[in-house]
Amino acid sequence: MIKYFFFFVLTFSFFAFGQPVPEWSKGIVWYQIFPERFANGDKQNDPGVDKVFSFSNHKPGNWEVTPWTSNWFAQQQWEKDLGGAVRNHLYERRYGGDIRGILDNLDYIKELGAGAIYLNPVFEAVSLHKYDGSTFHHIDVNFGPDPDGDKKLMEKEIPDNPSTWVWTEADKIFLELIKQVHTRGMKIVIDGVFNHTGVQFWAFQDVVKNGEESKFKDWYKIKKFDNPATIENEFDYDGWWNIKSLPEFNRTENDLNAGPKQYIFTATKRWMDPNDDGDPADGIDGWRLDVAREVPIGFWNDWRKLVLSVNNDAIIIGELWELSPDFISGNGPFDALMNYNFAYAVKDFFINVDKKIKASAFIDELKKVDENYPDDNLYALQNLMDSHDTERLLSLIENPDRKFDRDANEENISYNAGKPSQRSYEIEKLVLAFQMTYRGAPMIYYGDEIGMWGADDPHNRKPMVWDTLKYDDEVIDKSSGFNKGFGKFKIEQNKSVLSFYKKMIGIRNQNSALQKGSQRFLYSNDETGVVVFERKLGSEWVICVFNSGENEANIQLPLEGNKLQYEDLWGGEEGMISSKQSSVLMDININAISFKIIKLYPAL
Repeated sequence: MIKYFFFFVLTFSFFAFGQPVPEWSKGIVWYQIFPERFANGDKQNDPGVDKVFSFSNHKPGNWEVTPWTSNWFAQQQWEKDLGGAVRNHLYERRYGGDIRGILDNLDYIKELGAGAIYLNPVFEAVSLHKYDGSTFHHIDVNFGPDPDGDKKLMEKEIPDNPSTWVWTEADKIFLELIKQVHTRGMKIVIDGVFNHTGVQFWAFQDVVKNGEESKFKDWYKIKKFDNPATIENEFDYDGWWNIKSLPEFNRTENDLNAGPKQYIFTATKRWMDPNDDGDPADGIDGWRLDVAREVPIGFWNDWRKLVLSVNNDAIIIGELWELSPDFISGNGPFDALMNYNFAYAVKDFFINVDKKIKASAFIDELKKVDENYPDDNLYALQNLMDSHDTERLLSLIENPDRKFDRDANEENISYNAGKPSQRSYEIEKLVLAFQMTYRGAPMIYYGDEIGMWGADDPHNRKPMVWDTLKYDDEVIDKSSGFNKGFGKFKIEQNKSVLSFYKKMIGIRNQNSALQKGSQRFLYSNDETGVVVFERKLGSEWVICVFNSGENEANIQLPLEGNKLQYEDLWGGEEGMISSKQSSVLMDININAISFKIIKLYPAL
């Protein structure tokens, strides 16, 4: 195994830092997929009770995959038999989402206008979320067409010897997914969880079985081994955030232990250049890295060199919830991050009601992001409003004036878990318009584009609503665990929201200035809640006007040039403004909770 590690190290042909941000990533629209909940394309590969209840001595004999179209708050019979509230068994549910389901809906994503897909973990794991990997070199068998056959193939491997690794049917269908994504001119990035594993991970299982005799004993942060001479089991180890189902890899202050490090390096290369021919076209286009700050930065520095030695056009994105200039700069290991600071600012300005910040403060918050990262990286930041770790955007809007990713569950007696009001849908559109016109790479969490709502995890991970399926009504009452939002709600795609998303993303994709143009705020008004910024790229010039207030506003905007033609890209209005001076004054009326996207041209 050591020889593979040193081979990778010796093949680093260039110094990775200072490498430019991949051009394709600048301004691209991302679409995030939670695989188990996106689409069940193959019902023959659905997981069974043994996998779902692998930690339990009691496996419900009547457990079954939950019907995709069922009421989220309705308990199946096995849930009722186990007893307890609805929330108690949501993590034990499975809906059967798989790779075939994603393949079958790639055209939907393409037609939406997304240019890149980010997948939550796809490697073999017992959970629904897959952040507890059992391996990093195989796709989850229940995401592929032959789970039983794949398990038999994997049992023949020596996991720490890559020469014995095979390609399972799940691996192969994932490679087909990569191919089909690339055929459509899109990119695909997957989750890398390199801080910890699940307890089912092959190396950890060897430690459990062999104790101090295990050759993998140094892979994990073992506190104490079991003493066979005693009745009790003294085996103890560090779990991520003290979660024992997620044992952490061993490490020094600045690096991971050599064993897991070299395994991760080998697995990384496997997915970036599957046929190992030196051409990464058949591999993934980059990585999103889980709990990135908790992994020693020395590991990330070395890992970046490996990634770019395989594909120097790959992107590396960190899960970093705070401003992190040490991770993203000319000397940092990442190209971008999930830009939660964008979400914090947008929430406080566009969504909050009683705690709404002023327009000038909103601009100041966004400028803090600008000040912390090089200009090049700003265009690749994933500007998101929600994710698998937060409540959905519409529910965030319906429940304003809270801290982001806080108090969005059953413990908050004031939380409204029901269908959002019409006003919330209108604010969602305003937020999306800002997201699609502001500098960066906007990311959509699956289902937001068709009006899905939901509280924080696990309620943000409901099955995707497809137009081809008929869903049971969602019924929220006291049994749901929530205290507000009661009612019976029809579950179907909101065509108005979907149409809005498509048109708004289309405007972004059709105007280069909105993707890669410079960004400059031109106007703000703390009283009216209006902000205006411009995007410029070459001769392309776009003015974006946003009114977050409750009243119509009028502004007079001075612009360079004595004769300009304009077109409202959203509303369709066209006209011309002129002046005998060197600048013109553009008079703009804007309705409450609305926006204008004005493209300007020098008039002939």
